[in-house]
Amino acid sequence: MKNITPILAVFSTVFFWGSSFPVMSYLLETASPLVLGAGRFSLAALISLIWCLYSHKKKITLKHAIRFLIAGFIGIFLYNVFLNYGQQSVSAGASSFIVNCNPLFTALIGFFILKQKVTIIHWLGITFCLLGVSIISIDQEGGLELGSGATLILFAATLTATYFHILKPLVLIYGAITSAAYTILLGTIPMLFWFPEMFGFVINSTNEVRIAFLWLALFPTTIGYLTWTYTVGHYGANKASLFLYLIPPISILLDFIWYNNIPSLYTILGGLIIILSVSLTLFLQNKKMKYNV
Repeated sequence: MKNITPILAVFSTVFFWGSSFPVMSYLLETASPLVLGAGRFSLAALISLIWCLYSHKKKITLKHAIRFLIAGFIGIFLYNVFLNYGQQSVSAGASSFIVNCNPLFTALIGFFILKQKVTIIHWLGITFCLLGVSIISIDQEGGLELGSGATLILFAATLTATYFHILKPLVLIYGAITSAAYTILLGTIPMLFWFPEMFGFVINSTNEVRIAFLWLALFPTTIGYLTWTYTVGHYGANKASLFLYLIPPISILLDFIWYNNIPSLYTILGGLIIILSVSLTLFLQNKKMKYNV
């Protein structure tokens, strides 16, 4: 049973997170991006609050509390604002591919902000990743014009990468679950302004919309974060991140099964370039590090 649990955790994560993109696209047909964000994190924020009140072992310093607040504002609030607005005009499959650029942007942000060294391998990976995004955007509304859906989602990917850098030192001090709980809780605070509108929307919606909202809030957001935390703890961040490449195929498959949407050839071609560029970059970089050691 112990050997099965990590496998169930990782595949639960990629399935739930893969399902989030088609469900979000469906809900965005009637819900505003901010209402969607508020509904998605309402349950997760409540559970996070309970965890923070009863399960924390260390007193959070003011300096770290501010860092948690910044991480939540960038990684939860702003990320979902840009992702949701972007996905109004970008398909679920295309969105899931573009978001997968974030590992390369993590290295890029480390180069510009933290003055970390970035190898030529990473620069090539980033170049091909942007090429893939360009191909995907060909048949998406607005293309790659500034403010188009594709560029908003691309910026959301950079926000995730920034969030990783901000949160990483805190995880080493407070642990993954506590760090995720504080981040979700503080990141949801700006969404409180849209909670009344969100409750009104859910009450006046059809049963199909309510079920979709419940699915998004419970499985991809609340349970997905927990299973991902367990996965990272068991496999390690580098190995666990490899499983995330399963998210776009699952997203495309579920989008077809649930909503009968078929991805374009541009989305598939550009998505494959993104996945190959990210995976090969990380593989070659890890191989180089082992060789140097």
